[in-house]
Amino acid sequence: MRRYLLHLSYFGTRYRGLQKQNINGDPKFDDSHTICGLLEIALKGCEPLNHPYVIPSSRTDKGVHALCNTVHVDLDGDPQKICSRSIHLHLNRFFTFNDHDIRILKVQQVPEEFHSRHLAYERQYLFRLAVPRIGVPWRQRLMVPAPLTEHNRCCFLQDPNFDSEAIKAACDIFVGVKDFGALCSKSRQRSGKVVTTVREVRSLDLAPGAPFVPSRQLSEDYTFWQFSCVGKSFLYHQVRRMVSALITYGQGRVGLPDIQRLIDEPVPDSWSPIYQTVGAQGLFLVDVLYRAEDLACNEELTAHQRKVKLLEEDAARIQHELIAFDGTVMDKINLKTRLLQIKKSLSTSSS
Repeated sequence: MRRYLLHLSYFGTRYRGLQKQNINGDPKFDDSHTICGLLEIALKGCEPLNHPYVIPSSRTDKGVHALCNTVHVDLDGDPQKICSRSIHLHLNRFFTFNDHDIRILKVQQVPEEFHSRHLAYERQYLFRLAVPRIGVPWRQRLMVPAPLTEHNRCCFLQDPNFDSEAIKAACDIFVGVKDFGALCSKSRQRSGKVVTTVREVRSLDLAPGAPFVPSRQLSEDYTFWQFSCVGKSFLYHQVRRMVSALITYGQGRVGLPDIQRLIDEPVPDSWSPIYQTVGAQGLFLVDVLYRAEDLACNEELTAHQRKVKLLEEDAARIQHELIAFDGTVMDKINLKTRLLQIKKSLSTSSS
């Protein structure tokens, strides 16, 4: 059994989220509506001896995209047929031929104790939004050009009021080790799924953005911005709710004390409906980072470890034969010579 880390990119619009939905408690159920479910279906094509249970590092909701997310999976089978390269090729062939918005960026073998979620030390998110240069009446909002290149890839605001400098200054309220209980829904806390609402936001910034494809019309009608958020882990909807609160403040609909209250009074009642949580379409998981020592296992290293294990087994077998030896002197000399050669090889391998 070998463990593999898969780096993947996807547009989340078509799917019901990343996490597989188990029907009737059956973990082997084929779920073609989620990204993890499709990964498991595709991995079956590699013909492993076991069911390929996929463990994601960072769950994303329906509509959220990923420039790079990660999952790990255990696969048992012939290492000549199931390896990083063959998995990579097979999965991308499956997703391409079946017209899915999912692509595998990289596949690597990792240590057996590696865990994609527990060992991630940093996650990076990006939220894209476009602010109109002129106010748009509610009934005319569909008349404003919003090209297909940005469809479900960006959050388009209707209010041109957007104080970017005030928002940049307010971002610091959320940076650091804070209790984000106010950003966690009441139903989520009642369910018992949240153990602690304390999280560390390492950075949160607002910077000028850009459309995916340069467009004169877009530049005339909208100003693009992007929030960048970095931390080890986040609560459910935390990033989107931080962005929502900051946008609402930048539009002048709440004051700075209201934003500060979300941290000073970390209970769900501090969250006001006026913030209106932004949609998922503008949110991108940019990357999931790991320490090099946690990934310190590749197929060359594994092959080396297998060689060392075989040498150790040979040495143990020869030592056992020498203890119970009942042959000629020459045979005994040959066994001792072979044992010395193995020990020399082991010494060279460990240096």
